[in-house]
Order: sequence, then structure tokens, then C-alpha cells
Amino acid sequence: MTLEQAINDILKSRQKNDLAPFCSYQMLYLSLSKEDQAVLDKAWANNYPANLIVQALRKDGHKCSADTIRVHRNGTCKCPKG
Repeated sequence: MTLEQAINDILKSRQKNDLAPFCSYQMLYLSLSKEDQAVLDKAWANNYPANLIVQALRKDGHKCSADTIRVHRNGTCKCPKG
């Protein structure tokens, strides 16, 4: 694969993700069971550090980053506001 092909593949992937109405954290959250969602809700309510939440999600096999958590927590993600 050439560098140009790699860049084009990444751009295509991003364009597909841009069609999602929510940020990647919210998409992950919605994919979880109701029980796991409740655990995350509790973690947010207890103001657990983003790194702790990320470590737990990764340990459970989910892909996530601390930046994703922080952006969603701060309300600067692409989720609908209001």
C-alpha cells in the first residue's frame, strides 16, 4: 500500500464516522449493556478520573482514549447539545 492509499483510506474512514450523530465515547456507551452503562454513569457521578475509566474500558476489551472521555465530559464533542 502506498502512502497516498493509506491517507485516502483514513480519510474515507473518517468521513463515515463523521456521519454518526454522536462522538466515539457516546457510540461506545450506547453499545454497552444497561448494566455497564449504569456502572459508567456511576463513575461519572463520582467524578472518577478519565484515565481510570479508560483503563477499565480497555480491560473489558473496548477501544477508548482519555482524550475521548475528556472531550465528552467537557461537552466539546460532536454530540448534540441541548
